[in-house]
Amino acid sequence: MGHEAESNITTEGSQIQDSLYRDEEKMEESANVAYLLTLGILLGLALRELNKKTKFPYSPMVLTCGLLIGLLQSSLGYLGESASILSHMHPHLIVYVFVPVLLFESAFNCDWYIFKYQIVNILLLAGPGVGWGAILLGIVFKLFLFYSDEDMNWYQAFTLGSVLSATDPVAVVALLKELGASSAFNHLIEGEALLNDGVAMVFFIFFNKLSKAAAGIGGGVTFGGVLLNFFRNSIVGPILGVVVGFFGALWARRIVGDDVEVGWLTFIFTYLTFYWAEFCFFKTSGLLAVVSLGLFWSAFGKTKIRSESEHAVHTVWSFVQYFCDTTVFLLVGMIVGTEVIEERYIYTSDYFRMIVFYFFMILCRYLMVISFWPLLKRYGYPMSQPELIVFVYGGLRGALGLTLSLMVGCDQDLPPRFRHLSVFFTAGMAALTNLVNGTTCKALVNYLNMIENPVIKKRVYKRYLTDMIVNQEDTIKELEGDEHFAMADWNHVKSLVGSQQFLQEVVQLENEIKQIQGGNMSRISYEGLTDTDTFGEVRYRVLRILKGLYYSQFEHGQCDEDSVRLLVESSDVALDHTGSILNIWEQLFNSFTSFSSIKYFFKAKEWTFLGGYAQQYITKHLGFVYDVTTTFISCANEVLTLQEHMPMNKNAVRLIMDEIRTEINKAELYLGTLTDTFPEVIRAIQTKRASHTVLMHQRHHLEENQKNGLVDDKEFNQLKSNIDARLVQLENHVFDWQIPTFHSFAMEFPIFAGVPKEELDTIIKSTYEKRYQTDEIIYEKGMTCQNIYIVQKGNVIDEVGSHQIKKGLGSLLSYVNLIGDGKCMTTSRAASETVLHSLNLNVLKSLMQKSEAFEQKIYVNSIEYLIKLYQSQAGPLGQMEQKRLNLFLRQKAQFKKFDVHSNVEFMFGGYIIKGEIQSCIQDESEGIERYNEYCYVPPRENDFNVIKPLICLVFDDAIDVIKQDRLEQFNLENHEEVIEQRFSRIDVQQKYQQQEL
Repeated sequence: MGHEAESNITTEGSQIQDSLYRDEEKMEESANVAYLLTLGILLGLALRELNKKTKFPYSPMVLTCGLLIGLLQSSLGYLGESASILSHMHPHLIVYVFVPVLLFESAFNCDWYIFKYQIVNILLLAGPGVGWGAILLGIVFKLFLFYSDEDMNWYQAFTLGSVLSATDPVAVVALLKELGASSAFNHLIEGEALLNDGVAMVFFIFFNKLSKAAAGIGGGVTFGGVLLNFFRNSIVGPILGVVVGFFGALWARRIVGDDVEVGWLTFIFTYLTFYWAEFCFFKTSGLLAVVSLGLFWSAFGKTKIRSESEHAVHTVWSFVQYFCDTTVFLLVGMIVGTEVIEERYIYTSDYFRMIVFYFFMILCRYLMVISFWPLLKRYGYPMSQPELIVFVYGGLRGALGLTLSLMVGCDQDLPPRFRHLSVFFTAGMAALTNLVNGTTCKALVNYLNMIENPVIKKRVYKRYLTDMIVNQEDTIKELEGDEHFAMADWNHVKSLVGSQQFLQEVVQLENEIKQIQGGNMSRISYEGLTDTDTFGEVRYRVLRILKGLYYSQFEHGQCDEDSVRLLVESSDVALDHTGSILNIWEQLFNSFTSFSSIKYFFKAKEWTFLGGYAQQYITKHLGFVYDVTTTFISCANEVLTLQEHMPMNKNAVRLIMDEIRTEINKAELYLGTLTDTFPEVIRAIQTKRASHTVLMHQRHHLEENQKNGLVDDKEFNQLKSNIDARLVQLENHVFDWQIPTFHSFAMEFPIFAGVPKEELDTIIKSTYEKRYQTDEIIYEKGMTCQNIYIVQKGNVIDEVGSHQIKKGLGSLLSYVNLIGDGKCMTTSRAASETVLHSLNLNVLKSLMQKSEAFEQKIYVNSIEYLIKLYQSQAGPLGQMEQKRLNLFLRQKAQFKKFDVHSNVEFMFGGYIIKGEIQSCIQDESEGIERYNEYCYVPPRENDFNVIKPLICLVFDDAIDVIKQDRLEQFNLENHEEVIEQRFSRIDVQQKYQQQEL
């Protein structure tokens, strides 16, 4: 055996290493390569900081550093050796490892609505536009640069034209975003670059095959084969990306609380899509497949990712995108630099031709765009003349084009002279476009006045600046009274925080506005602006706020992914028509299936084979409709509370808010009809949503406790896994459709919780059903009250003073009548065909005397009515939004009853429902304070004496602490003038201090 083993490692006197042998020198080379790449990223970080300070484009700087490393590798010692190793990396490896990540990240982070709206123009420019551009560039090589067939034949010229048609305008897009260019134009540039990378590779393969076939290399090329190959590359690849994206999104939706799995899932499917497309039986374009995958995830996959994992996924992809982008430009620069050193096939005349070709390339891109100009004006967002110039000028050449040229350079079937010309011209165009176009594009944009900055935007920005200056001054005044800052140099503080810079910017904006409009305009005046400008700007900001609120609801688990996608798209559509009256609800309503169609599914659910699918569809669709409608109503009402905070013309804001109220009324009317028509389904939907809300609240509560150290890791993981499992079970849970009887409905009614069964039976026995037609009066204010009603079907409007309160299924009419003197305190009428269950008033009042818990619920729920009926006595309670009022009463208020001569303390304030009190201490200026029923009691340190039997709420915390972020809403009619006066004083003070200095 020993002799046999010895013979296995010795052959003809030469030693052959065994399978475990590793060359130590190769190991050191590998370490040096990793070290060089690490230094490259470090260099990239330094250039990133330089970019922030100088605004010099990042990609050209990295490419230049790569070129320098490649050119100077002989002087860099072992780092130069590592650069030499990397420079001989096969370009296919760059495509396989880095390019899929860059394409997916770009597609994944695009705005799907704008991309979809621009899709025709993007496809025109990135599809036939690339082919036409490649042909034009090929013509330039042959007819204007006079390259002979020995240098390159026509097919090879078109091949090189395809390589040079791939754009990479990363620097230009970043610049346009910084300058405030329209998202539509940015997406047109970015979308064209995103798709033309894949399309350019398709044309590259196509013309390269024709070139080889003409030279007698490879098989023959037929017309049918060309069409089949083109179809497979341009159609099958995108279809594969959509299919893989669909299954990936389904998988992602089932992942709960695992950021690592979601992040890796997106990575794995990106590379699998590329591999399956390129190397498996599909044999199609992997780049187009990856782009399609990214676009699918942008449109449908993002919302499949749980909100708690979404931020982590985007962070990881941003990190990887930066790494790949920097590494690719560095590698390509080193490879091109090395090629220049070893170049033997490039002549001096080629350098002059390259300079001439640079101008021809820009001209050809212009001709390509102009060729499709009639269609570009017809579809998508219109492109202005300055945008056309910037679009042509901003078509930078980048990493993919360089990689494709290196693939040509590695193809030994092609002539050496052509291979080296391909790398030479592509590297030259990448360098020139990035270093010239990328750095001068800002000056071109400013020269063309491409970015519109209307007066209304200047005024809004100036208003924000003045508000910021006042806020800054308030903060300084507050800190001046803090003993921990007693020695601070406040003049130096104001200099460091930029107070003077803000003031100068406000003055500059005022001068610009005066120059545009002429005359002396007051600081906050909106005179001179057209209604279209003002209203359009208000609608724009309202719709942006709505979009943010939709995403916030989604992130907090209050609506699902399909709902938020439709809601956001409705805002995007409205943002395209800010000059018209808001019509959001129609956009949402058109996406719903009609009630008549749903009723057909109700019939189908009784069928043997299709019944289960019909019921599943009804539940899913009506759940979607209910989710969209309630989320829209909630977010739109939230927008109404921000009315006074908008730094714009108050009359214009009020008019736009009236448009929002109209949309809310339409949605509420539809929601009432939906509830009346399908009560059994809505009951199941509400049950599911309530369960989901409770579980999400538990999860957030658990996470908060873990952050505060109240729960250790073992307990946290155990409880979190339990909640996550229940969330998954809830999504798959099938609810029964049953309309509850009034008896079971009453048993579940919140105010009857805890009431003894015999008492509840007494209430139920006294009930009877009453029906009302639309607009029929149920009861009027002042008439004798004998019954309390529970809405079983339909909608009711309760007129409370000057307010109207809408009540739907399950509402009680009305709590306030139970605490009155036997007279109805409001007027109620049916808003639609309504079915009510009438409960005897005396029976309920008797129960209030027996059950203190029941009595407390009645009184607390009456507050909503009382603060509207007696609004002048409600104090800050009258300014609170209903949801926040209910939350405050539940968490920060105690229900109390006191006898005559008792002492009561209202340290944080309270609300008197019944009775009367007076202060125990007489104030010299105001005398004795007295408060009686339906009145807010402000916070007081002294006690009060009960004069009449007292029923009240005592607050555990001050309202201004609970509502600190909303306090400005209490008195904002003159908020603009107050800001202006205080800003003027600050301005005068700053000027006086400057004169002193």
